[in-house]
Amino acid sequence: MNLYVTFSDKTKIKRCFLNLRKYLVISAQDVIENIGYSDKVLDDCGMFLVNEEIKKLIHRGSVRRKLLALVYTNPEMNDEIIREIIHYADGLGSIDRVIFLTEESTNEEYYELFNEVAFYPSMRKVHIVECQPFPVVLDELNGELGFGETTPSQGFTNLG
Repeated sequence: MNLYVTFSDKTKIKRCFLNLRKYLVISAQDVIENIGYSDKVLDDCGMFLVNEEIKKLIHRGSVRRKLLALVYTNPEMNDEIIREIIHYADGLGSIDRVIFLTEESTNEEYYELFNEVAFYPSMRKVHIVECQPFPVVLDELNGELGFGETTPSQGFTNLG
């Protein structure tokens, strides 16, 4: 099972992908509201409760047999949150890969944290599983991403 991580909100995901009934979409905004907090007023205790609830949802979703993948959305993500999600998912045996789902040429500073990057489709709705991987290398001299030969676990994925 894959875990897709994105900065986009739930409505964008629904506009871009077909057959989301087989995917669990975990929205950080929805979790915050369900616990009874506001994203504007979230103290340390509230952040802890939200993080624990998100981890619980990821764990529950990862063991459900009828789901194809999980999609985690959080418009307020940062480097620390992404690293924590990846670390938690790596500890679960049921999640194979954590994939960054983003617009093409945006949020490039986070690409290196993930094994794969998937771009939103530009023309029509598609299934998330219709990904086409593109191998990527990080040019060590000037720090730029490029296409070329890599290890099988790294690469970009284009969705349309």
